[in-house]
Amino acid sequence: MRNNVATTKRLAVFLTLLLVAAACTDETPITSPDELVQERPAEPAGAPGIVASVTCAANVLAAELSCGKVPVVDGQADSGPQRITLGGQGVFVQLVSNNVSYDAGSEIFQADVQVANRIAQGIGSADGLTVSGIRVFFHSGPTVTSGTGTVTVANADSTGTFTGSNQPVHTYNSFLPYFFISAAKTWQWNVPPTVNTFVFEVFVDADVVNPNGFVAMSPGSALMSVGGATAVVTGTPVDVVGRTVAGTVSYTSTDPNIASVDPTTGVVTAVSAGIVDIVGSTGGPEADGSTRITVDPPTAGFDIDLHFLTPVSASQEAAFTSAAARWGSLITGDLATEQVTIPIIACGGLVDEYVDDLAINVILGPIDGPGKTLGWAAPCFARSTGGLPAFGIMQFDTDDLAQLETDGQLGDVVLHEMGHVLGIGVLWDAFGLLFDDNGELDECFPIDDDPPPPLTTDPYFSGTQALTAFNNNGGLTYVGNKVPVEDDFGGGTRCVHWRESVLDNELMTGFTETPSTAMPLSEVTVKSLADMGYTVAASGWDTWSCPACAPPAPGLRAANAFVGGRQLINDVWLGPMYSRNEQGEIILVRPDRRR
Repeated sequence: MRNNVATTKRLAVFLTLLLVAAACTDETPITSPDELVQERPAEPAGAPGIVASVTCAANVLAAELSCGKVPVVDGQADSGPQRITLGGQGVFVQLVSNNVSYDAGSEIFQADVQVANRIAQGIGSADGLTVSGIRVFFHSGPTVTSGTGTVTVANADSTGTFTGSNQPVHTYNSFLPYFFISAAKTWQWNVPPTVNTFVFEVFVDADVVNPNGFVAMSPGSALMSVGGATAVVTGTPVDVVGRTVAGTVSYTSTDPNIASVDPTTGVVTAVSAGIVDIVGSTGGPEADGSTRITVDPPTAGFDIDLHFLTPVSASQEAAFTSAAARWGSLITGDLATEQVTIPIIACGGLVDEYVDDLAINVILGPIDGPGKTLGWAAPCFARSTGGLPAFGIMQFDTDDLAQLETDGQLGDVVLHEMGHVLGIGVLWDAFGLLFDDNGELDECFPIDDDPPPPLTTDPYFSGTQALTAFNNNGGLTYVGNKVPVEDDFGGGTRCVHWRESVLDNELMTGFTETPSTAMPLSEVTVKSLADMGYTVAASGWDTWSCPACAPPAPGLRAANAFVGGRQLINDVWLGPMYSRNEQGEIILVRPDRRR
């Protein structure tokens, strides 16, 4: 696939803030992006980009924040990178703010602010692979408009030079494809109680993927069946912000054996089961576009589809397919087909397809050398209803694969990591099933301590079905919170596995066993899936009994120790996870915690 990438990729996006609380906007609706295009104003000597402004008003006592209608300035590259200043709340991009409040004691006025991308391509990355982030900077203000005193930005991430020097900046470490919305950041201002209202002006600065425009494909993905109706894809050449430009689009299929396409009309015919891209190209400067076609009618039961993004041997492929079949035999409930849309940077490869019931990108490649991290896995897209995973990623270190196969443990480790993609450990906190002595656990995943210190509390999984299974398999006499969750061994192991010192050889502890020693997939693990919302089988799990539960554990926290085996170091992927909200927007539900 051709992908035209030029060196001028920077986009300065000029945004307004969505009104918050119960306030109403008097902003005139914008019906077309084109009506906002103006001539580029003259820039001061040495200015880094286009200068424009918008006034945002804050009412301190009413806890309201709103902005007015703004112009759009469409600029071309000078001697530096291309930067375009856009405006119009909800037309190209918008900032969504919530939870506005003022604390007179601390003199802090604050709001939680998200960036929503309405530009018809990704922002925050120049290539769709590397996150460069989105920077919201204060062009002018804050300026008091009623009352007395001085207002300052309290918690900027940094300062920078954009349209002036030392401008406060809030940075979102995100790449946002079209119609994605970022995680919230709390903005704060120092506001003395003598201030009633103040104003400020903000810009947003971000890289773009396709500065020369691209072919916008409709639909972005489609589900077809062999012998079913044909589909029609349409490509439209557009500029950097998604406005139609002149050009003729021709269509090709990346695999005509799965789906063929008429090069002129875009009519697609399904041929055989599989996934294929229909590519639209102008042959000009615009980057190619594509529509992902899934030819795989939904089937009854729980299916796991594996996408191997790197070559695998026959024995390695067998380990993955066997693990998928094993989990599929234990999860019996079919899930609705879900349309999954994920940026390239989030799950090992661009995803835009229909999934029934779970799909996983599999990568075999270097991680950190032999004897360390064997592999890692996690979901990266959650279903819009119920929150169960629809798509995930697994990567295994090629420096460890040969030894795992020699030891006969590749199958167990793959089975373990696939359990994390299903949400075991990774989504316990999201489902409200992870607790400690003080209530809901909030110290499991620190991002500042590396490695984090051991917990001083006794974390546990609270699902009633897993608890019953634990008690029925030797855990009735266990003294301590149960089902016990790992409380040591650093981030990526603690709080996302069963406790090694108690459940020992169970598959989902944070350690492998010595070669030739079984790692049972127990009823406890299967029933924990039921607690998360899966429909599971009434039998079929491995025989297992709690090794360290009788006689009773000596205290709330058994001393963590293990004999032989290897720690599954950092085997939970810490990348972002997305989902779709009620409006159809792709939202970030778990931030990127990778360092």
